[in-house]
Amino acid sequence: MKKTLLATLITAVAVTPVVAQEGATMEQEKEAVIAAARDYMEGALNADAERMARGVHPELTKVVISTYPQTGRQSLSYNTSTLLVEWTRGAAEQMANADKNVDVTVFDIADNLAAARAIGQSWYDFLQLAKIDGQWRIVNVLWARNRLQAEDQSGVEPEPSDRAEIEATALNYIDGSFSGNADRMERALHPELTKVLLANNRVTGKPFLHKMGASDLIEGTRAGLGTVDEDQRNIDVAIYDVSHGIAAVKVTSSRYIDHLQLGKVNGEWKIINVLWVPNPNAPG
Repeated sequence: MKKTLLATLITAVAVTPVVAQEGATMEQEKEAVIAAARDYMEGALNADAERMARGVHPELTKVVISTYPQTGRQSLSYNTSTLLVEWTRGAAEQMANADKNVDVTVFDIADNLAAARAIGQSWYDFLQLAKIDGQWRIVNVLWARNRLQAEDQSGVEPEPSDRAEIEATALNYIDGSFSGNADRMERALHPELTKVLLANNRVTGKPFLHKMGASDLIEGTRAGLGTVDEDQRNIDVAIYDVSHGIAAVKVTSSRYIDHLQLGKVNGEWKIINVLWVPNPNAPG
């Protein structure tokens, strides 16, 4: 029997897939996701550190693609939960005259994961959220400076080839894993990738986040840990939004449900953040 990546994780850290919580309607879940997104962005705009802390998970990864003006080359810059909360706490003067309007769009809610977008006057953020102990919290953010109203609109709208390149990158990621092709997997990932699994400890029943990096995925793929026969993969790629050089994508397969955040870094689309769970309908 082929050994899957999930099986390896279960052996290593004693996890079980998170079971979707019953009781709340989809409309209630959507309202809760929107509330978390608003706590995050409106918290920043109103210098309300308590709202910011309520919206983000303590293990948040927040990423922006930065460009060096001297070279035109790009790199990733990071913020953490504690940095955001403390910056917000001291931002009253800086935010005094800020436009407080925020637009939130929920792309997807299922299996205790959600994907959303929050737009403020200065910020264009893709959000990945997880429902943990009954509360929606933001786990991953990929953002850009909002230039929708700027005179210079270069880079805001996707180029004609971007969607095809994004889909190809997503397929390199999932099909690379399923076929044991480490070269395809490596081609899809930014070297500083953060991949987060939402899981439960099977001993305590408590949910937790398990993080992996690019090298984990590349070498696990090379070892053949996630191989699936081609006729059993059932891959679907949904591109939710592409703008400002970043993209939000969902990949559903027979084994996994992956929410991806991609960025166009030095001319190439790369996966930067992933939030995932096993597909609850996966074959045993």
